[in-house]
Amino acid sequence: MKLVIKPHRPLRRALVIICAGVTVILALAVALDYGHWRAIAGAMVSTGDRRLLLDEVITLRRENEELRYKLSRLKRAEEINRTARRMNRESMGKLEAEVAALHSEIQFYRDVVGASEVGAGPKIGGMQIKSLDGEGRYGYMLVMTHVDKDNRLAEGVVQLDLRGQRQGKRTALKFAQVVESGPETLAFKFKHFHLFEGTLRLPSDFIPQQIEVAVRDRARSGGAPAETYDWSAVLN
Repeated sequence: MKLVIKPHRPLRRALVIICAGVTVILALAVALDYGHWRAIAGAMVSTGDRRLLLDEVITLRRENEELRYKLSRLKRAEEINRTARRMNRESMGKLEAEVAALHSEIQFYRDVVGASEVGAGPKIGGMQIKSLDGEGRYGYMLVMTHVDKDNRLAEGVVQLDLRGQRQGKRTALKFAQVVESGPETLAFKFKHFHLFEGTLRLPSDFIPQQIEVAVRDRARSGGAPAETYDWSAVLN
């Protein structure tokens, strides 16, 4: 049996232990520092990504607002165009109605002129009745003609009566009872043509059926016989 004698070196052992401890501490410090900087770097990268996302969100919001503004302008333009088209259609309808009324009026006067007779004295050349807004309201137009070879004045008065039904009974209304605007009497004094026009207001319970017109010429005793027009025939 051999005995091994080791030298007793307590200082060296202490230094080894101390060096090992310092090495472990340094290793831990390096590991902790590396983790810390890695976390910082990750945070910086995350912060950069977040900023990029925020910038992108702001850009998208701005583009969205611009698109909304453009869409609002387009909607407004479409509303204006729609209103303009509607107004154009209404104007066109009114113009067409006015043109039709003018054609009808031209034909009316053409018939009046064509029916004029030389030396026949003053006479009714034509009559028109038009419905107006409001219950029982009508516009009337009465044209008289007088074609005389001596170019004399025609003077006198027109008697106009409305005949119809009222509460189931035959009734006649004088012109003065129904005139609303225009001349209160149909007195005339003219050479060739004369126009009476105005509005009538009929009682709500009166149903017109005929218009009886008589021309009383001062130059002729008795005047011409009365003429009767069907209401539906002169109603335009």
